[in-house]
Amino acid sequence: MSANLVRLARVAIVSTPVLMTFGCGGAPLAPSPTATFELRCNKPTVLAGEVVVCSAIAGATNVFAQTVWASSDPTVLTSEGAGLFIGRWGGQATVTATYSGQTQSARLRVDLQDSITASAAAFQGTFQVSTSATMWLQGGYGVASADSGTLTLVVRDQTDAVVSTSEPLTVPRGGDRYIMSTTFTLKPGTTRVCRTGILQAGSTTLTVVPIASLSPCITVVP
Repeated sequence: MSANLVRLARVAIVSTPVLMTFGCGGAPLAPSPTATFELRCNKPTVLAGEVVVCSAIAGATNVFAQTVWASSDPTVLTSEGAGLFIGRWGGQATVTATYSGQTQSARLRVDLQDSITASAAAFQGTFQVSTSATMWLQGGYGVASADSGTLTLVVRDQTDAVVSTSEPLTVPRGGDRYIMSTTFTLKPGTTRVCRTGILQAGSTTLTVVPIASLSPCITVVP
């Protein structure tokens, strides 16, 4: 792999299933104006910093891209468009979807607590000894026990020694998404590097390690 290639273990913060109906010529068929319109969200309750994925179904077609999305309280739950909502603060908010003159809504709840999650990861470099490499981590956080918190990405080697640490990212109380990265030189003797996300909120320290499919560790070539 070339040094200037960035590999994304997962590009988007979420994956949204899309249901499309196609005509004989291959073009999508528009739902009938009288088609039944439904709003479906993947979960009724989320932590601050997590993402809710909602679908707008007209007949058998997911029309999320043509739907106008809104939240009754953006301080609790903000709309990112296309049916994506992010939990920001503890409370309840109503999600509204409007399509072709029809409107549907759903009441969702956000719980605010200290938390950190990892939903995407990436790396850049050949991961050979004496060369530079970069590792990224993306996800969500929540800070409840303090007025602010600090997020850090730490990379350790096979002996658990710290190889590199990102610049601390100070975040306010509440929830949101984050992305962190750190660049480092692989020293002789390094055979593996692994990433961990850390949230410090007051006296609380939380860590998150990406799941296996997000490549938490990279083998180093001698």
